[in-house]
Amino acid sequence: MWKVTVDREKCQGCGECVESCPGEVYALRDGKAEPVNPEECHGCHTCEAVCEQDACHIEEDD
Repeated sequence: MWKVTVDREKCQGCGECVESCPGEVYALRDGKAEPVNPEECHGCHTCEAVCEQDACHIEEDD
């Protein structure tokens, strides 16, 4: 299982993580990305790679 977080201070609401995530983990809410389906995270780290603001973070959840 993966722990998915978004730093709302850094997020500019570009939607790149929403569009690139194969698990449909993210949605834009109030102009910011939010992990709405974190249980669907594949751990691929694509969201981290596409986020220019370094707002998306995925860690292994023990």
